[in-house]
Amino acid sequence: MTQFGNPWSPAKTKQLSYQRPAGSRSMQRFLISMLVFSAGITGAGVLNSRANAQDVIVQPGYPARIPYRIRWAAYDPYFAVTSRIYAQADLIRAQGDAAVSFGYARNLHADAYSKELDNWIKELRVYWDRKTLAEQKKLELEHVRQIKRMRYLNDQKWQNNRFWDRLKNHPELSSSRIKNGSALNFMLARLAATSLPYRYDPANSRFSDGAIDQLSLDKSLLANVTLKQGPFKFSAGHNVDETIHLWPYILRWDEFDDARQAFERLRGRVVNESTERGQASVAGIQGLHQSLVALTNVFHSSKNVADWVKQHRRYTQFHAADRFLQELDREIVQLEKTGDIRPLRGQSGYSPDTDGSDLVSLLCFMNRNGVEFAPASPGGEFAYHNLFVLMRGLYLTVAEEDEALRPENLGELATP
Repeated sequence: MTQFGNPWSPAKTKQLSYQRPAGSRSMQRFLISMLVFSAGITGAGVLNSRANAQDVIVQPGYPARIPYRIRWAAYDPYFAVTSRIYAQADLIRAQGDAAVSFGYARNLHADAYSKELDNWIKELRVYWDRKTLAEQKKLELEHVRQIKRMRYLNDQKWQNNRFWDRLKNHPELSSSRIKNGSALNFMLARLAATSLPYRYDPANSRFSDGAIDQLSLDKSLLANVTLKQGPFKFSAGHNVDETIHLWPYILRWDEFDDARQAFERLRGRVVNESTERGQASVAGIQGLHQSLVALTNVFHSSKNVADWVKQHRRYTQFHAADRFLQELDREIVQLEKTGDIRPLRGQSGYSPDTDGSDLVSLLCFMNRNGVEFAPASPGGEFAYHNLFVLMRGLYLTVAEEDEALRPENLGELATP
């Protein structure tokens, strides 16, 4: 291979000088022989050098000295084998790095899970500590509320005690309370809680005939006593049947006649059923409720009522009628529970001859039906004073046993 030497030396140049052959065919042969000779010289130079398949050859004859690989090395087995080895080495190195990274990631995950468990234990401990504290605070609050309730009840006992002491020993200081009925209602409530039966029966009464005679009431006194049940008032000297006659002013307007008469008709039917059978039928109660709903809807949708109330500022009249309808609804609810029409509204066939013959029977009727004393009408104050004297004498027999007049000493209770 060394026989080629440097092809560009002067000696070789002289040896390679030829005469130009004559004719085109000789010229072609000459050019082919020159190309083969040049390729041989170039290949010999490369093979004589230390270049291998991984080197880049740069020859000065190329413009801008562009590097390129040897063409015969593109399919060199040495290059392919070394490239495969380098690739396998890179793969093994990458697998090792991945294993290290996976191990580090598992350590991080284990640390995070451990911290999550610690946080969960702390959260659970805090939750139960808070719940225990909340239960403790609830018990303390309930204890405080119980003490407040006891103090409130005890204050009521002190008030009842002072009020009863004034009524018992100094009735002249409570003249206004007697006239407006509050003093009578106070003793009615105290008697209802101590000695009054639900329904008075002379045969089984604890009061003797002589005591009942002393507590008898005449019609002149009853005529000056006004009783009330909610917003409705009636005289104790007149009979009260099971029908409603005390309709509020607005509900007596002509536009409510049909709905009002329908309700009264169905109510009368229910009363008759209750009187004949002992209780009202389900169909009758349902029809009564539907008629009340119809009356309420007509009342609340009336434009005449709304305009009249706003123009004349009769808001109290409107609210009175609305409360009246609400009372009727509560009456029907009570009727649904008991099926009996008599305990409703206190209008359960009150008769002054039987229910008002004596003070005990009158008070039993009032207690059974939720009736109270209304303020005295002008000229009827004497009847209230007479009733007060009778009720005070009756309550004196049981006042010592009434716990509502015996306050306790709460000074030893813990303060909130």
